[in-house]
Amino acid sequence: MSKKKKTKNKKQSRKEKEKDQTFINLPSDLLQLVISRLSLKDNIRASAVCKTWHEACVSLRVVHTSPWLIYFSKTDESYELYDPSMQKTYNLHFPELSGFRVCYSKDGWLLMYNANSYKLLFFNPFTRDHIPVPPLWMAYDQRMAFSCAPTSTSCLLFTISSVTWNYITIKTCCADAQEWKTFEFKNRLPRNFNTFEQIVFSNGVFYCLTNTGCLALFDPSLNSWNVLPGRPPKRPGSNGCFMTEHQGEIFLIYMYRHMNPTVLKLDLTSFDWTERKTLGGLTIYASALSSESRAEQQKPSGISNCLCLSVFHGFKRTCIYYEVDEESEICFKWRKQNPYENIWIMPPLNLLDLPLFDQLIK
Repeated sequence: MSKKKKTKNKKQSRKEKEKDQTFINLPSDLLQLVISRLSLKDNIRASAVCKTWHEACVSLRVVHTSPWLIYFSKTDESYELYDPSMQKTYNLHFPELSGFRVCYSKDGWLLMYNANSYKLLFFNPFTRDHIPVPPLWMAYDQRMAFSCAPTSTSCLLFTISSVTWNYITIKTCCADAQEWKTFEFKNRLPRNFNTFEQIVFSNGVFYCLTNTGCLALFDPSLNSWNVLPGRPPKRPGSNGCFMTEHQGEIFLIYMYRHMNPTVLKLDLTSFDWTERKTLGGLTIYASALSSESRAEQQKPSGISNCLCLSVFHGFKRTCIYYEVDEESEICFKWRKQNPYENIWIMPPLNLLDLPLFDQLIK
């Protein structure tokens, strides 16, 4: 056979192969690029195409990289879960939470309170598991927190139940306890103190921030209460703040209507606050009752060094990312919201295996 004939046959063979190629035959790097753009729901559907697609879909199926927002209805027992990584909203119905409002969120659990019955319970919206807590009367603006998931033996609930001119009353309760413990301390806070706005558990202690910027610490191991000297610096006109922790580091964010947020970090040696021009790769998911932080430098979306807040566009609930960078000159307009309106919560690592997941992807 002549060389010309061989070349012609090769070209024809190559054209026939190209003609018969489908999406199933995509190169692995191109296939992963396509699948990485799919929502979780479409990812699961695509995984049924063939073995190659299944392996690619599973390797890129990430459902726990960031917290989700849960929105609470004021009129019924309907709730919305919003996944910011996929920009997806899921509608749920929890009649067992009728009359309850949220108090705190940590490790995938919500602490809920009923002001009419004084009942408290831990609730997991992904599994619908709930754990009762001894009842307690609470003021409307009283803040609560817990140290870790209630399934842990080290879980401890904490609240500042009463503040007078002379004394501060603190109550604690283990997740499996039958009653609350009460501690009373002399009030050493400044007289212009009004209420506690933020409570964060870290380094084995509860950090409690007042509306005037004073920081106090309650150590459960010593049953001690200390008010730290000094206050975090802030610009005039602050209309709200968020406090969170990451690997033992405490961060405070002051918000304004017409200025960029002020980000501060607590020096755990001197207990001084220093302003930060960058979050060092962190993303802070902020809500009034409790906030989450994640180091997401390797997240596929590239989101890092950001402050993520819930917002409302008309009737649509969503969230926005504000980049905290020393070169950022964007003026972020923020309006303080009802603290009981929404809160961040971490989805479980085994979300795909839960019965609720079937309801989420429908």
